[in-house]
Amino acid sequence: RLVRALGETYGDGAADWLGRLPALAEEALSAPGREAVAERVVAPGGRSSLVLLVHRPDGTRAALKIAPPGAAPALERAALAHWNG
Repeated sequence: RLVRALGETYGDGAADWLGRLPALAEEALSAPGREAVAERVVAPGGRSSLVLLVHRPDGTRAALKIAPPGAAPALERAALAHWNG
């Protein structure tokens, strides 16, 4: 689903980002101060990003969303903050 949707939206540029996705996920999971362990990929997932269910070192559960360049995750982050989500 994600591969098809990104191909429709970003064309050939999607393949490059998708190829780097495992490294991007590992980088995000090991970012200092934001370390987390992936539990599973949300399936069927979205059409514009990869979402992983994770847990932090203290056991807190969270979701990690990795969006391609050109996406607007800052707008989504603002909306979630507004609704305490």
